[in-house]
Amino acid sequence: MQTALDLNAPEIRELRERVATGCRVLAKLELVDYLGHVSARIPGTDYVFIRARGAEQGNQLHMTAEQVSLVDLEGRKIEGKYPPPDETKLHTEIYKARPDVAAVVHTHQPIATIFGDLGKPILPMQGVMAQVCEHEIPVYPSARKVTTTEQGAELARVLGDKPIVHLRNHGIAIASDSVEKACIYAIWLEHEAKLTMWASMIGTPRGMSREDLLAQSADGFGWEGRWRYYTSLLDD
Repeated sequence: MQTALDLNAPEIRELRERVATGCRVLAKLELVDYLGHVSARIPGTDYVFIRARGAEQGNQLHMTAEQVSLVDLEGRKIEGKYPPPDETKLHTEIYKARPDVAAVVHTHQPIATIFGDLGKPILPMQGVMAQVCEHEIPVYPSARKVTTTEQGAELARVLGDKPIVHLRNHGIAIASDSVEKACIYAIWLEHEAKLTMWASMIGTPRGMSREDLLAQSADGFGWEGRWRYYTSLLDD
């Protein structure tokens, strides 16, 4: 039996707001517009917060918690002012296949999408951000919207235990243990894709060694500090 939810509980209200904040950050950095979405699993439940359908919700720069819908793992709307997105099954099938995943981001970020079309790797080119390129990124070989259980399950199968999957000629999906990390991975992936593309215009990029990549990944000041930086951009 599904656990009853208190949507006014502070931790649940905060998670709903975090989904909205993630949407605003990605919109600020032009990785989403009225399309693309952030979701988060409510811990210990089979419920998911997901941004509302773009046609109704509009510009994600102005995203609010009230524009985040609640669905179950079958993609059925449970609560919210607006309908969930057409591609809700993209998210829910990943959650069903991956109990470790607490957040999913789907973007149409342009440069990373180009690499998915070409079947070429995005290389670890710079700094702590290079950790997004630690694993080969698998490719889901369809540009169609992921709207059915079957499509979502196949996408989850292609993703496997990896954090990122290309949707060929469509975009990117990222699975993570927090909204913050999933959004930051989307940002960092586009950065490394830009550097790989620019380097390819000049010569043949090499990317950093795995040893350096792992050393860079261990550096830095944690996800909370990084998230503070990206959310501070919303003040501009």
